[in-house]
Amino acid sequence: MTRRITSRSPISLPEAFTAPRFEPQAAAVPKVSVDGTKATIRIYGSIVSWSWFGSDNVSSKDVAKALDELDPTVTEIQVRLNSPGGAAFEGIAILNLLRAHPAKITAVVDGLAASAASIIAVGCDETIMSPGGQLMIHNPFCGAWGEASDLQKAINMLTALQSSMASLYAEATGEGSIEDWAAVMDAETWYTADEAVEAGLADVVQVVPDAGQTITAGTDDTDETDDEDLDEDDDELLMQFARFGYRYAGRQQAPAPRQVAAAAMAPTPPTASADGSTTEGKEPAVAFSDAELNTLRTKLGVAEDADEATILAALDEALDERAEAPAPQGSTTTIPEGMSLIETDVLAELKAGAADGRTARQQQVEAHRDGLIRDAIAAGKISPARRDHWVKQFAADAAGAEEMLAQLEPGLIPVSEVGHADTGDGKNQELPDEAIAPIAAALRIPKEALRA
Repeated sequence: MTRRITSRSPISLPEAFTAPRFEPQAAAVPKVSVDGTKATIRIYGSIVSWSWFGSDNVSSKDVAKALDELDPTVTEIQVRLNSPGGAAFEGIAILNLLRAHPAKITAVVDGLAASAASIIAVGCDETIMSPGGQLMIHNPFCGAWGEASDLQKAINMLTALQSSMASLYAEATGEGSIEDWAAVMDAETWYTADEAVEAGLADVVQVVPDAGQTITAGTDDTDETDDEDLDEDDDELLMQFARFGYRYAGRQQAPAPRQVAAAAMAPTPPTASADGSTTEGKEPAVAFSDAELNTLRTKLGVAEDADEATILAALDEALDERAEAPAPQGSTTTIPEGMSLIETDVLAELKAGAADGRTARQQQVEAHRDGLIRDAIAAGKISPARRDHWVKQFAADAAGAEEMLAQLEPGLIPVSEVGHADTGDGKNQELPDEAIAPIAAALRIPKEALRA
């Protein structure tokens, strides 16, 4: 996937959510003079608005001070990250500070960019994952107490904050909707360096050296913490991460990340191995939440404690059975041979054209019929009074009527006024008996009746 940063403008949040409750307490950042056009700012530690435990905390005030101390000639800034996250609004504020700076901002994830730190990582102009680095996104959380209305306010705040964070991930990747990324956050999704690039949250995996003068933002006290001699055992690591609201102790303990498509969540389809397993000894190809797993177990009829591999195998079997099942009666999914689907508008246009064609053809037939009848009357084959009769004959049997007219002898019916001849001067001249006699004989009437 290709990352797409659509805007460098600061992120806007509801005023009630951004108002600071505490004045950040941070160590002073030494004033530096940067030669050249590049500089490096390190954000190594928890993202906080005040020092709540331990050392190496970083606030938005620390980053703002570091930016203020940069030489005006700096046009490129590397922001190196190794942070478990912390206060979400502080992370958003830091990202807005970096975006507001005129220099090009490149985020380099040296170790971990989790939670609020992931917001900073993905929102820069370019994001580089160092080899072995990890990135994690999850839902914001908080503590609340009081009446139901107080708790509801906390829920509303978290819901709005989740939407704001999800919009950042959607903007950075150019893939998926806010709802898609909210679902990824809800699952607490961990990415290796390569997986972050594949998801569009980062651009490349590589080692990047410091550029120009470097500044390490944040506190730099020497307070000892109860974590100094922390055992690297997974359980101890999980306890440490639990302080930040983590569900998993790093990528090695978390399911594989889901893929976010442009329109919707699209789980990676499983690939069955020879023994029926869908994992081939690796992690499951699809990561489900606990609620989704329980729903799948119920619908597939597997054991309540069935793992993801068993669930996916049952799903494969169910899909195969469905594919082999005959189509239900009345199904229109299969088009009979010799038939084709056609769009409604195209069909309507064809129908209209056919109607116009039939009308034109009928006009041609009627013109041909009228011409034959007219010629027959002019040739003395039929009487003008019989025109309607022949029209009906043509309607009943056009070919037969045309054949009958062709066989009639011309001259049987007089075509001019009987007993008179046109002299050419507009006056009629009475015909002689020798002209009337053949006609009277043919009609079998007296000459006097014909002359009359």
